[in-house]
Amino acid sequence: MVKSKKLMACGHAANATFDGEPACAICRETEVAQVQMDLEGRSAWCVLCGENTQSSTNLPFFEYRPNLDTDTYYCGCWGWD
Repeated sequence: MVKSKKLMACGHAANATFDGEPACAICRETEVAQVQMDLEGRSAWCVLCGENTQSSTNLPFFEYRPNLDTDTYYCGCWGWD
């Protein structure tokens, strides 16, 4: 089983490290969220093509959106370059 990435205070899953600690390169956030959310039963959609999947902090560019029913991520539909 793949270990889940930490959820950052900005809502993104940790996608970088800073001084060896989890960080968000998108928002430049270094604070880990105080409460790690249970994503069971939530879904996430790709911000570019709308592909839908189960929410997971392991999704690329995952963003937890607690005030909405769905989260977002990027599925790679436009490439990785």
